[in-house]
Amino acid sequence: MVIAELKSHCAECKGTGQLAAFEELGINQINPRKHCPYCQGRGFHLTELGQDVLKTLRPFIVELVDERLGARGSKPAGAGL
Repeated sequence: MVIAELKSHCAECKGTGQLAAFEELGINQINPRKHCPYCQGRGFHLTELGQDVLKTLRPFIVELVDERLGARGSKPAGAGL
């Protein structure tokens, strides 16, 4: 498996994660944050295989983060979401 099988570049921002403006409801909108609204600034979209891998690994990642935070003795606000 290669990374290209898990994600694809965002066609709207061409993989940069940034857009100066975007079209919404047929009207061009200025984008003050510059983040691409189609990929949330990531520059890519997960493929179906990528989404499946993430769903499989997410419980293990959450458990690992919880263990690390527990070892520090405190959890930051919003932990466990």
